[in-house]
Amino acid sequence: DYAVVHYQEALAHPGLAIPQIRKAIAPSIFWAAVTTISAFLVLNFGGLPGLAQLGSLVALGVALAAFIMIFAFLPPLFPGRWKMPPEANTEATTEDHAPTIVSSGRQTAVLIFSAVLLLACAGILLGGFPRMDATAQALQPRNSAAYGALEQIKNHLNEKREPLWLVIGGANEEEVGQRLKAAEAPLQNAVSNGVISSFMLPSQLWPQPQNQRANRDLLRHLAGERPLLHRAVLTNGFSDNSFALTDRILDTWQAASASDAVFWPTNPISRWIFDKVVARTSTNQFALGFLNPIGNAGTHETGLASLEKELPSDGVYLSGWELLGGAIFKSVKGNMWKLIAPMLFLVGLSLLLAFRRPREVLLSISVLLLSGLCLLSVMHLFHWSWNLLNLMALPLILGTGVDYSIFIQLGLRRYGGDLKMTHQAVGRALLLCGATAIAGFGSLAWSSNAGMSSLGAVCAVGIGGNMLISIYLLPWWWRACSRKDAAPVTERTDAAMVSVDSGGKPRKPSALYRAEFWKIGLWLVKALPAPACRSITIFLADCYWRVAGHRRRTVYENLLPVVRDERLAKEKTRELFRQFAIKLVDLWRYEAGLPIEELFGEYTGWEHFLKAREQKRGVLLVTPHLGNWEFGGPALSRKGVELQVVTLAEPGENFTELRQAARARWNIETFVIGDDPFAIVEVIRRLEAGASVALLADRPPAGKGVEITLFGKPFLGTLAVAELARASGCLVLPVYLPRVGNRYEAHVLRPIDYDRASLRDKGERKRFTQELLSVFEPVIAQHIDQWFHFVPVWPESAPRAVPVLGMRPAQESNL
Repeated sequence: DYAVVHYQEALAHPGLAIPQIRKAIAPSIFWAAVTTISAFLVLNFGGLPGLAQLGSLVALGVALAAFIMIFAFLPPLFPGRWKMPPEANTEATTEDHAPTIVSSGRQTAVLIFSAVLLLACAGILLGGFPRMDATAQALQPRNSAAYGALEQIKNHLNEKREPLWLVIGGANEEEVGQRLKAAEAPLQNAVSNGVISSFMLPSQLWPQPQNQRANRDLLRHLAGERPLLHRAVLTNGFSDNSFALTDRILDTWQAASASDAVFWPTNPISRWIFDKVVARTSTNQFALGFLNPIGNAGTHETGLASLEKELPSDGVYLSGWELLGGAIFKSVKGNMWKLIAPMLFLVGLSLLLAFRRPREVLLSISVLLLSGLCLLSVMHLFHWSWNLLNLMALPLILGTGVDYSIFIQLGLRRYGGDLKMTHQAVGRALLLCGATAIAGFGSLAWSSNAGMSSLGAVCAVGIGGNMLISIYLLPWWWRACSRKDAAPVTERTDAAMVSVDSGGKPRKPSALYRAEFWKIGLWLVKALPAPACRSITIFLADCYWRVAGHRRRTVYENLLPVVRDERLAKEKTRELFRQFAIKLVDLWRYEAGLPIEELFGEYTGWEHFLKAREQKRGVLLVTPHLGNWEFGGPALSRKGVELQVVTLAEPGENFTELRQAARARWNIETFVIGDDPFAIVEVIRRLEAGASVALLADRPPAGKGVEITLFGKPFLGTLAVAELARASGCLVLPVYLPRVGNRYEAHVLRPIDYDRASLRDKGERKRFTQELLSVFEPVIAQHIDQWFHFVPVWPESAPRAVPVLGMRPAQESNL
């Protein structure tokens, strides 16, 4: 479905580049996937292991499908549209999309039809809702010759019912024998009360250890009289053959009396009989009895429940095929609220996050409710019933059906309420998606299993209702409720799709860098061992490296001026993505509060820090985006040093607070420098008081950098270090923490000397910044695959004619 919607969006906008199409459609796919994943993950609370596995597998599959279809689907189909020529983009963005002229009469007709459909469903359901089938028929095959033959045999034997099973267990033969005896009285009462017609217990066959112990001496004596008995037979006119059976009996008695263990017959006939009603293990013994209910077991549910209470509570189990169906149905029905309640909450929350407008959330819920009423009406008209399998259609319909309303409403919003454009770009795709879903589930109607057949039919009708209502009715509802918001689509719509600059390079952090995904990472490192987490993140990083060409190109252009070798730059680009994946896992472990002591390696230059502290001046620790710079905090905390960290605000809501709290667990204080011009004053005050403060120096905020030279190319460095040094007189110590092997080494370099008074001059501050960043040149060159920049760092782009990943120059320029 995601592929079809994405492809149709590209066909509807031939003048837009792939990043623009992705910008437009990715939110719809993302939120549709989130709602579907939420709905299916809730199946883990359904109480059935198979259902839980179904939910987990579908959720994983949907997540992978959404990721692949967003990032990897369109480029192979439209290789020439990664970067459109300027004239093509201009034409696309200045095209005047005339809004659909909405006929008030047609809109009124659609609203009247919606009301009539609602009333018709209500009228049908006044005759009753679909009944609940609590029997095990849903587990049986349809049109089965074997089951038909079995029914005929039971009719000829006057056994029209499946017998119930009474399983009696115990640790040894004596316990089972006692429970067999205790079960007889309740069963006789059940016969007299009309709950069952008869019962059969293996009491006469079951060994009685106390009787065997009492008879053992007598048997031993009788077996010892074998010669006397043999002579008596011969002297009374019988032949030797007449004594054969007696001889075998005496052999058995002699063997039984020779052992103190409980005796079980071992001849073939006895074994065949016992195999039908006895099960024995080294620790337990079980006997099987049969109860013949009167009529269907489901019709005597109350009487059977009373019988079950009267039977011994320990080691006695009443079961059977008919009771199995009812028990499973009762379990599924009892756990349904555990599915529906959190599912409704998660779907509602996902819709609210997707739309951020309660009105559109209510419209999506209205689609689900109306399609649900249509489903119940169809079930009533065709005399379908709910059973233990098709009840699972409810979360399936909810999880898949909600996608349609998300795609339609976000499409309407994207096109300013233009019904024609929405239908052309989204509606056609959803028709195909819905048809394939209906065909897939509808094909189950021909399943040989009755429950699977009913599941397929219910899902097909429910999803079909969701799809048709979302495509043909929802847009008119949306227009009726959003008259003030609906506006013609102009060039603003296409321009809003642009997610990258004219060079096709990202100018802001990835959309994956947000609190929601960060929390997933924190959960992952708690749930899985570190090696498994690293393997997963490296795999995902490789996938991202392949599909996110704009990020790959940016990193390549960042590294090329350093390594000055195209082939090596390509290799280091891929290795950087993998190193970043490893760094993320280690960082998540640190922020999740897990032990990280084994991750620390060698310390060098520690004497520079100690000498700086001895001067009773503040220490400003400056580092590039290299290695795992966040580990500088815990590295100092292990040596008893309190650290303050200066950082910009993280993207999204509550992300900054999340990371602040993680640092605070290591006694690290965070200063967030945002729009408040006085925030830096507190940093200066702390430095003047002798505190240790850390900040990053190789990526200044927008508009606040100074151009210097790094690796022979213009580079923007931050003036913040020079400004803090001028204002506080602190010592400036360059530090870096690269990953070497499986550990992070902490290196402190010599302090950067400066004259505080001279820093009043802007040119001197620029010289100081140049000297500081020049110190890191050999460090960056040595650990180039850990210099983590995913946005451009050079004011000028690297040479555009350099081929990337073996592509032809024309392909590379589009990339």
